[in-house]
Amino acid sequence: MQNRIHRVEITERAQTLLRRLIEDNGPVLFRQAGDGCDDDSAPVCLSAKQFPIEKADILLGRLSWHTEFWISAAQFECWKDTHLTVDVTRGEAAEDSLEAGQGMRFVLRARLLTAAENAALAAGPPPRTGADRTL
Repeated sequence: MQNRIHRVEITERAQTLLRRLIEDNGPVLFRQAGDGCDDDSAPVCLSAKQFPIEKADILLGRLSWHTEFWISAAQFECWKDTHLTVDVTRGEAAEDSLEAGQGMRFVLRARLLTAAENAALAAGPPPRTGADRTL
């Protein structure tokens, strides 16, 4: 049986912070900040119930505890050949991100998908969009 290819994953260190945020805030999601191909943008962790997902947004994947990771359609076009890993580092998060004030912030590590990974993803269903989302 083949392993499923994921566009986004999370490190153990980031899982630890994510778990704490879920315990404190209930279900959360990630939304990549920025509008396009900005390398300086960061993932923002938000309440899943309070953040509106746009119909054109792309569900990049699900992380631990059913945590969805969303990006804009423009970002997906820039990053469709990229694998992202959610990690944490010391520093201050954006004030609207749930980890703000904890001395840690979520960051992304990126690498290009291999030809085999791209082929496997292309053979599967298209990514879900905000129009497909049910709460």
